[in-house]
Amino acid sequence: MEIRLVFAVSLFFPPVLLFGFFVVNPREEMVILRFGRYVTTLKTQGIRYIHPVGRSLRRISTRDATLDIATTTVVERNGNPILISAVVVYRVEDSKKAALDVEDYNRFIADQASAVVKRVSSTFPYESADHSEPCLKVESEEVTRAYVEDLQEAVNPAGIRVLNVRLNDLTYAPEIAQAMLMRQQAMALIDARKMIVEGGVEIVKDAVNQLHEAGQHLSDQQREVLITNLLVVLCSGERPQPVVQIQAQST
Repeated sequence: MEIRLVFAVSLFFPPVLLFGFFVVNPREEMVILRFGRYVTTLKTQGIRYIHPVGRSLRRISTRDATLDIATTTVVERNGNPILISAVVVYRVEDSKKAALDVEDYNRFIADQASAVVKRVSSTFPYESADHSEPCLKVESEEVTRAYVEDLQEAVNPAGIRVLNVRLNDLTYAPEIAQAMLMRQQAMALIDARKMIVEGGVEIVKDAVNQLHEAGQHLSDQQREVLITNLLVVLCSGERPQPVVQIQAQST
């Protein structure tokens, strides 16, 4: 029946044949349907001809595309709410699936990417205090791979290949931002004090050794006083105030 209809239209309305020409652009594929049935996929660029009667063309771009995931609130692994957004880089590798197996492949990956970012982000902490495990703040290769693999599995039905997923914005939610800032400042202060103490101990040790090598033999009490004074000077957060001890002589 379909062949007879094509033949009849071509015989009685020859100008219709002129509408069979179309152009396939670079990095573009054309999925051809006739009377609702899949015929073929054209991947070669240039002018092509398909009989227009009953024909339906689906243009699918195979260029690399980006998708911006809007900022959303996610609860990370430690239970802290964070604001996160991301950028997804992808391309279509199976035009037939993209055209026929999903309603709109662009909308499909947008919905899947939003869900994947929320799901994967909840499995990692915002930051790692001792840098012993992957975290969102550093965005290590393990974190990126988790995003890509999870999203790739979700968009396989649409014939899409996920090239990369990168976090675009990452901050604590406003309701805990102030508390987390105070926590970070406290941790930074502790680390700084620890470094100052370690350096002070090395300086005192070197000072005592140099005095000994110079022939200045100190008693145990003098050594304790020297060490105490040097550590106070080196580790104190305030500017030291020198004190001169004066021993009064009895008459």
